[in-house]
Amino acid sequence: MPALAAAALLTGAAVQPAVSATPTRDERPIPASAPASASTSVDKERLDTSGKRSGPTGEDCADAAARARRAGGVKRAYGCLTRLSPAEGKAALRAAAASAGSASGVLAAPLPVNECTGDEDGYWYATRTMQCQIDPNVQYTYFDSNNQVKATALFATAQQLDLKVNSLQWTETDQITMLSHTGTLPAGLGVSWTTNCTAPCAPSSTKPWARTPIADSQNLKSTSTFVAQRPTSGYQYIDVDYQLSIGSPDAIDLLPPITWGGVEVRCDDQYAVTNTGGCVVPWYTPTLKLPRSEYGSSADMIEWAQHNLSGHWGLRGTGQPLHRLQGDSQRRANRNIICGNTKFTPDPNVQSDSCDEFPFAGTYETGALNGITHGKDCAQVTAVSAGTSGDLAVDWPTVTTVGTVTGSEKCVRGHIPAALNSDLGSTYGGFVVSARLGDNDPFWLSITF
Repeated sequence: MPALAAAALLTGAAVQPAVSATPTRDERPIPASAPASASTSVDKERLDTSGKRSGPTGEDCADAAARARRAGGVKRAYGCLTRLSPAEGKAALRAAAASAGSASGVLAAPLPVNECTGDEDGYWYATRTMQCQIDPNVQYTYFDSNNQVKATALFATAQQLDLKVNSLQWTETDQITMLSHTGTLPAGLGVSWTTNCTAPCAPSSTKPWARTPIADSQNLKSTSTFVAQRPTSGYQYIDVDYQLSIGSPDAIDLLPPITWGGVEVRCDDQYAVTNTGGCVVPWYTPTLKLPRSEYGSSADMIEWAQHNLSGHWGLRGTGQPLHRLQGDSQRRANRNIICGNTKFTPDPNVQSDSCDEFPFAGTYETGALNGITHGKDCAQVTAVSAGTSGDLAVDWPTVTTVGTVTGSEKCVRGHIPAALNSDLGSTYGGFVVSARLGDNDPFWLSITF
């Protein structure tokens, strides 16, 4: 059968240096110069529920004004801070650009900028160590004592949290920009913003702005530092939420502040990764990228399995994520079931042949935990020689099947040159550290070129 590559296609917490996870057969020691491919994906993932934020609307403002009048009348000017729907926000942005004389629809005051630039829709986005949002849907409306609209102002908020996998300290940068306004706003219009984080976060509350004046086209920006109190065991989950009000001493605030959440930070100390503490965004699923140019037939074996076996392990869009298995003894037992000395016979036709298996013994998807008692019951493949350049990834780039494959096998076992097998294992070990994967944490796996 031909090669199958194309066929498949915390107060006072000290920061400690990062070190590798405890070496095992499936998370092999990381070389002094770890492969550059030991990376998490830089692609952001969206938290789909976060764009549906609740907040006062224009209808809430009208109802509040009516109640005030019935209670004795609004004797002086008042203001309402509301959240627009995404459609209303887009319409307001277009109107603001048009009022600024921009035929291209570009605002005179640009939206605030962070890692969510290009995704200014009010949703939270994240990588493993970053979470951000840009929300252009905040509006302030100013009424006189006769209930007539005197002015409006459109605002955008932006936030970005930057975490570290080897530190219990992180920063958050908050921004608010007045994108445009109509009419004459009340004197002393100012912003009040409070950030709250649950224990064990310190400080538990910060106030980047307290009635800080803001004017048309102005951007306010503030960076705060937070620390997780050193976890004693397991994980600590920290929720962060926000409160925003905009108003003036010359206008009654008819509505409560806008509030929102959607931020969760997970910290641990020597739990997910030995000898270091760190924090991640727990709902983000990172991607381990393995290039063929470095791992040759070892990478091809994985891609073949992802596309040709029913498990599709780690194949985003088709299969389910893989999940790290952290226990050393269990990993060794899994490895022995698939590749033990009495269960695998090296092939003299494969250079420095070694037993390579997928899903990894260091994942919960390993065949050894899913009904396989001997590696012979996995699908069998062997590396195919393509030359003698001295570059193993080039000389042994692909695999071909051995015997009959049904497609329903729960694993694949391959005859793969030892260096390719070992280097790929080291990269998985580096990925565990760079993504701070804990026990049962999910991850995707992508074979690249």
